[in-house]
Amino acid sequence: MGWEWRRQDREAVLAALGRGEYEAVATSAQGAVDDLAHLAFELGVFSAAVEEIKIQRERRGIPDDLLLRTLVVLPFLDATSLWDASTVLFGDPAILSQLGDTAVQIRQGFNGRYRNAGGEKSPLALPVHPNVLRQEMARITPGSLDAFRQRCIRTLFHRRLIRGTTYAIDGTGLGKDWRVVALLTVTEGRTILVSWRLLHGTESEKGTEASVVRGMVDEVRSLAGPEAVRLLLMDAFYADGPLLARLKYEDGIDALVRIPEDRDILTDMTQIVQRESCRWQKHPDVRYVAGHKQVRTVAVAAIEDLTTWDSFRETAAEDGEEDARLWGCLIHETPADGAMKETTWGLVSTRPFASGWKGDSTWRQRWDIENIAFRELKEGWRLEKARWGRSMAVVAARVTLTCMAFNVAQVMRGRDGRQLLNHGIRRLRRQLTREVGAAPVVVYTRDCYAVLNIEDIMTAVGRPPQESLCALIRHKQRLR
Repeated sequence: MGWEWRRQDREAVLAALGRGEYEAVATSAQGAVDDLAHLAFELGVFSAAVEEIKIQRERRGIPDDLLLRTLVVLPFLDATSLWDASTVLFGDPAILSQLGDTAVQIRQGFNGRYRNAGGEKSPLALPVHPNVLRQEMARITPGSLDAFRQRCIRTLFHRRLIRGTTYAIDGTGLGKDWRVVALLTVTEGRTILVSWRLLHGTESEKGTEASVVRGMVDEVRSLAGPEAVRLLLMDAFYADGPLLARLKYEDGIDALVRIPEDRDILTDMTQIVQRESCRWQKHPDVRYVAGHKQVRTVAVAAIEDLTTWDSFRETAAEDGEEDARLWGCLIHETPADGAMKETTWGLVSTRPFASGWKGDSTWRQRWDIENIAFRELKEGWRLEKARWGRSMAVVAARVTLTCMAFNVAQVMRGRDGRQLLNHGIRRLRRQLTREVGAAPVVVYTRDCYAVLNIEDIMTAVGRPPQESLCALIRHKQRLR
């Protein structure tokens, strides 16, 4: 059978209850998934998905907006595969009813496909077969995913849920075939993915002439204003002189980047420290790598007015800065337990820092990307093991929906996110309680439905309570 729209008709449902003619009853509940889904709704993720994500070919029989709302919820579920996720979701009538399904679809599905030899509907196809969801993702136009991402991130900026002007860029592999490059906030206690790109395994993370990096930065500045990004923290892979110069002198953005061990400028910095007898600042330090505690002593020496990175100075000269200089520091690490060897590495920045230790402390903020963001996306959100498909369209949809779900979860961790969620839930509960009491029940009949309180139901079936509490509850609410 196809999609069936049911009208909300309270009087008709009460009359049907009196005759004993009703199809299904569903109670409401609020669990962890409901909280995340409700916060996503408050942040406009559902409306953005329906309004911004475009489908190349409309599916007959099942509304695309229902499928898109379902896809938004799936990443919140603790499941490895699309099959597992859809089974968990479709096993909960309360969640399905929130997404827009009715009792008919929960019980019978949307169409006659996926039946066994005996003609019975496969449980995996109730109400929607996982293949239908995978096909829906394959029909999404790539450009509309970008529009969906930008609208959701703009909302986070508008609600001041993204704070600070320091960001980090990094990438992570999804198996051998795919790679995600992301621009993230590094505000303590909350890491938000503000922009990302899905690349094939052979594509460059920086892109031709750093087009990937600068494209993400430009996107954020277009959403939040030209002053939104003031400092970029980048790993050694992004140690590109022309990129640093263009960020600094064309975009007004400083960068702090680690220097690869084989670069000449690292040798130059070592020689300068030795020749000028630069002072080393020593500090005890504790860090966690892949969940393991590391205790070490860190010595840092700062170097000012570096002029030996030729590609940086040449690009800066093209932008009118004839005497461009860099700030740098060397970091020498000595593990306390001797389990790891001593290492010396360097940082270079277009922004001067007050001391080498300040520069190193600023750089360490990006560790949250590996220890929180990417690790959590892979292990907690199963982004690497469960890509839900092999095609570019399906993987891109999975990455976009999961990154947005990750952001919703990050927002919920903060006080302002919890306040936003609680405010939305309280508003919804006040409305529902005013209308149907504290424990609403959804009743479906042949062609309509209604949300009722339990007293209405008991009265309709001929067993009214001896004393009604609904009038007292409503009176108290009016006094508040």
